[in-house]
Amino acid sequence: MSTGSESPDPKQGEREYYARIGNTGINHALGKPFTDDKCNLNLSNVTAIFHLLGDPPGRVAEFGCGVGWLSIMLARRGYETVGVDIAPDAIHAGLQQRDALGLTHLDFQLADYETFDGQGSFDAVVFFEALHHAEDEAAAIACAHRALKPGGIMIAFEPGAGHSGTDEAREAIAQFGVHEKDMPIAKIIELGTAAGFTKHLQLPQPWDVLRTVYRPSYGSAKSSSEATRKFILGVFRAFRRIFFLRQDQSFVVLWK
Repeated sequence: MSTGSESPDPKQGEREYYARIGNTGINHALGKPFTDDKCNLNLSNVTAIFHLLGDPPGRVAEFGCGVGWLSIMLARRGYETVGVDIAPDAIHAGLQQRDALGLTHLDFQLADYETFDGQGSFDAVVFFEALHHAEDEAAAIACAHRALKPGGIMIAFEPGAGHSGTDEAREAIAQFGVHEKDMPIAKIIELGTAAGFTKHLQLPQPWDVLRTVYRPSYGSAKSSSEATRKFILGVFRAFRRIFFLRQDQSFVVLWK
């Protein structure tokens, strides 16, 4: 019998997010990365994931997949992919898109990535701007560790320190009641080590390096030699970003 004093579900905002943004928001999410202002960033980071995973075959889980645009890209690349999300409307949209594309080695599961049971069956688990939505990020990382085979990898692209104070995060919290936590690399490494990951590597955001080398401004050079000088300067800046890596310009890979 209900006493009327039950505490609210702290994950309700995450469960209901896609229902609340409606078809327009869902269609925008399904069109990612091309429909998003961060298209270049996301495409660069997805390419990095492909390199880190190596050539298919392989079994990959995306935790916090939303409507599954990245899971779809992973499946189209040839990996056996499982997208996991807590939002029913997101999973429904992902399944519809999977069926429309005829992707037979892609599944979407309605589940909480803090308790999902992968039974050591995955070669990789990916958090792509999803871990900072966790109620308990330590539980989510421990769950990823359990889901991985020995030697499997966890890849985490997260917005880092200061995210919760941005206008975008404040607006999402106020409007949808979702979590928008700071998720610095050092915290992910600490929680990963506690969960049993044996090693980690912090890497530069691919987009942040590429944008210093591949620039439309080369076209403003008055000569080939000036364009070359601009290119050399871009390469120098890219190396400086790599060797003086900032937390907010990096992502992390952990190995079980």
